Amino acid sequence: MTTLLVSLTLDPERTDEVVRLLRGEMAPWMRRQPGFVSSHWYLAGDGGHCTITVEFDSEPAAEEVARATLALPGSRHRSWNVERVEVVDDLGLAPRPGLRVDH
Repeated sequence: MTTLLVSLTLDPERTDEVVRLLRGEMAPWMRRQPGFVSSHWYLAGDGGHCTITVEFDSEPAAEEVARATLALPGSRHRSWNVERVEVVDDLGLAPRPGLRVDH
């Protein structure tokens, strides 16, 4: 599997609007992408930043979504903007549930 890391900057004054958009439009769009496996969406406590991790079944699938996400034009009038998009590797340093890690 390949993971896509997406960082969004958000207008903290419009957090409710952004969360509705993430739930109603962005998350469903992500789930429809070829190769989608799972995603996690994290909102900073101050509402000014959102980090999204998305797992895909292949690197080409993740790279295609990365290109599409980076192609979104920025706008200072919008409640959110893409800050960074990266295809990343899991180093496997955090144990998985049910996995025994001996010291």
